Amino acid sequence: MSEFELPESLGTDGAAARPAKASEALDTLGRRIVTGEYTVGETLPVEASLMDDLGVSRTTLRESIRTLVALGLVEVRTRIGTRVLPRKHWNLLNRDVLRWMMPLDGFNVELMGSIDEAREVFEPAAAAFAAERASRSAVTSIRVAYDKMAAAAESGDVVAAIRADREFHLAILSSTGNPIIEAFDTALDAVLGQLFRVAIEMHMENFRNNLINHRNVLDAIERKDAAAARQAMLDTIWFTRRHLERHNLTKPFS
Repeated sequence: MSEFELPESLGTDGAAARPAKASEALDTLGRRIVTGEYTVGETLPVEASLMDDLGVSRTTLRESIRTLVALGLVEVRTRIGTRVLPRKHWNLLNRDVLRWMMPLDGFNVELMGSIDEAREVFEPAAAAFAAERASRSAVTSIRVAYDKMAAAAESGDVVAAIRADREFHLAILSSTGNPIIEAFDTALDAVLGQLFRVAIEMHMENFRNNLINHRNVLDAIERKDAAAARQAMLDTIWFTRRHLERHNLTKPFS
């Protein structure tokens, strides 16, 4: 696994179900848009040109364009063509869009900063609700995820660590008893996938050192102490933030 690749086993939205050529075409177009190679308001090249450029059929190209439309990256207008939309229209919580925003040979530090800030707004409240409302089976799911994190930390298995960390946070989300909050699980999963890829894959020791904060979250939820669960989750997020800042891997989105 490359240092900068999201482990394949963790998946991306729909990517595994697409034929290889279709996925490659979509990835190429998506990256060109989010990196500014195709600028906002610009019309994409005509079909024949893109088919030749990407080496795909008209059907495959149109499938890729339909996906980009669904993700809010482009719009198709009769007699005008396919036009790139401003970032405010993009589905930034989609795994593919997040992946395209990460450079192939580095990191999007502004994206990391935005993910970090969003977590601070969302996750501490979810932890507090989980402490107040989680069922016994839900708490067991959180504990099982934590145990997997501890095992991954001991073995040094990066893929298992990323998967278990995501499982821990998603289990808390599912324990809030709030169907609206629980509906954010796919979005949060996509966000955490990008963040943990940076924070864990590059620096496994950071994952090990942050385990105590995760344990404090678990313990507070088990005690049904909402205030402590909220604070412990903040401590978890702040720990990761300090780590990213030390390595110049985050800054506010401009």
